[in-house]
Amino acid sequence: MARNRGTALGGGLNPETTFQVLLMTRSEVGIGVMWQHLTANLAAVALFVSGWNYVQPWLEGRSQKFRLLVFGCIMGWGALASMLLTVEIRPGVLLDLRTSLVATAGLFAGLPGALVAAAFPLGYRIAIGGQGLTAGLVGIAVAFAAGVLANRSIGRRQTRAWQVLVFAVCVGLSGLVPISILPQTAAPVIDARLVLPLIALNMAATAVAGLVVLHTQLVTKERNLLRAAVAQAPDFYYVKNTRGQFVAVNQSVAAFHGYDHPVQMTGKTDFDIADPARAQTLFELEQRMLETGEGMADFEEQVPNAKGNLRWFSTSKTPVRDVEGNIIGLVGVTRDVTAQKQLEQALLEAKNQLSYALSEMSDGLAMFDAEGMLIFCNEQYRNFFPLTGDLRVPGTRLRDILEAVTVTGEQVGIPKGHEREWIDNVVGALRTPGEQQIKLFDGRWLMLRTRPTEAGLALVVVSDITEIKSTEGELTTLSNQLAQLANTDPLLGVGNRRAFDQRLAGVVAEASQSDREFALLLIDVDSFKAYNDRYGHLAGDEC
Repeated sequence: MARNRGTALGGGLNPETTFQVLLMTRSEVGIGVMWQHLTANLAAVALFVSGWNYVQPWLEGRSQKFRLLVFGCIMGWGALASMLLTVEIRPGVLLDLRTSLVATAGLFAGLPGALVAAAFPLGYRIAIGGQGLTAGLVGIAVAFAAGVLANRSIGRRQTRAWQVLVFAVCVGLSGLVPISILPQTAAPVIDARLVLPLIALNMAATAVAGLVVLHTQLVTKERNLLRAAVAQAPDFYYVKNTRGQFVAVNQSVAAFHGYDHPVQMTGKTDFDIADPARAQTLFELEQRMLETGEGMADFEEQVPNAKGNLRWFSTSKTPVRDVEGNIIGLVGVTRDVTAQKQLEQALLEAKNQLSYALSEMSDGLAMFDAEGMLIFCNEQYRNFFPLTGDLRVPGTRLRDILEAVTVTGEQVGIPKGHEREWIDNVVGALRTPGEQQIKLFDGRWLMLRTRPTEAGLALVVVSDITEIKSTEGELTTLSNQLAQLANTDPLLGVGNRRAFDQRLAGVVAEASQSDREFALLLIDVDSFKAYNDRYGHLAGDEC
C-alpha cells in the first residue's frame, strides 16, 4: 500500500537510513527491481503463513483465545516483514502487501486476532510518519474492517474456499481506497502499470494466505476429530515401533494398565505391563509379523484385568510402512469381547436346550417363511411323512413337497384331477390359523395346526392322532350299539315302548306340519295275561 517515509527519530536515527538497501526509488532502480521486491513481499507472506502450520503442534491443548492471539501475532509479524521489504516508488510513497495478512487475521481470528495483527504495521507506520501516513493508516484500517466484517458474516459456519477467493478479490480492490487519498504530489506516479499489478498481488497474497490457513484449519479439525475418537474410544488403540515399544496409546490402554495418562506409556514394552511369559509370547509374535509383513485379525485370548478377573479380548494387528514401503512398526486394536462371549455362551446353551426339547417332543415342528420355504423342522416332522421325508429339509419349497405328495400318494383324499388347486389351497392356508386332519396311505391320521406369526412366518405343529381316531371309531360303534339296545325289545327284536313313543312323536309332528292324516293300528292278544299267570312269564315268552 502507499505511504510516506518519515524524518529522523529522536536521536537522529532515521528508518530511511536503516533500511536504505530495501527502500529504493523508482529513479534509482528499474521497474524489474521494483517487482523483485514485490515478489519478495509475496514470498514473505507465504513464509509467515507457512510458519503458522509449524506452530500448530505447540498450540494443541491451549485455549481458543490464546490460539487466536498467536495467529494474530504471526500475521502481524508477516505484515511487518512485508513493510520491511517495501518498494519506494517516490520519496514518501511505498508499496507492500501488509494488508493481505491483516485482512486474513480478521477473517479467521475475528476482532481479537485482527487487533493484534494490525498493531504491528500500525505501530511501525506511525513510527515512520511522513506525508503518506494518513493513506497508510487508512489502508490498514480498511483491511482490518474487511477481515472482521467477513468473519462476522460467516459466523460459526465453516469457511469455504470460494468465500476465501471472493474475500481476496475484495481485499485487493480495497487497496484503491488509500491510493485515492494519496497527496497530489504522489498521484502522478500511481498509474495503471502500478495499480493493477499491485491489486493483483494483494489478491494473490490474500488468496494464498487464506487458502493455506483454511487448509490448516480443516486438517487440524480432522486430526483433532481422529485423535478425540481414538482417545475416547472404548477399544484399545496403540502403535509400536520395531523394538516393541509403545509410541502412542489411547486412554483406554493407559487406564487398563493403571496409568493416568497415555503419555506415561510411551517407550514402555509388554515386558513392563505383562508377566514375562505372556510378554515374550507377544514379542515373538510381533517380531514375526514385522519380518513377514503379515498381520493378524480377530485373535482371541483371555487376559486378567487389574482386579484379577478374566476377560476375553479380540486383537487385530498389522505392520505399518513408510512412504517407501519399509516396515517401521505396527498398529493394533484390541476389543473387550467378554460380553459378546458371554452372550454367545448363553445362546449356545439356549440352542442346546431348545434342540434337546425339540428332539424329545413327540410332535413334529416346522417353520415356513412368507414365500412358503421350509426354514426349520425337527426330526419328528420328517418321520411323520415316510414317502416325502427326504424332501422336508430347510430350503425346500412347500409346493415342491406337496407335488411329491400327489405323485407318491402319501396322503389319502386328494381330489383326482384337481391336484393343482389342492396345492394352492394348502399353501394359502399357511397365512390363516387353523387345524386340519389328514389320513396317510398307511392308515395313520395326523393333525396339522397352523399358526402364522407377525413376522410373516408360519409355524406348523404335526401330531399323530391315529389312536384318537381309532378310539373315536370304537366309541361311535359302542354308542350306536347302546342306542339300538335302548330302543329294541330284547325278546322280539323289534322297537320297544321307548322307540314307539319317539316314532309316534315324530309322525305326529310331521303330520301337523304337512296337514296330513295318519292311522295307528293296535294289535292285542286276548287273555294272554291269564296264560302268563298260569304257565309263567318264561312260558309266555316262548309262546
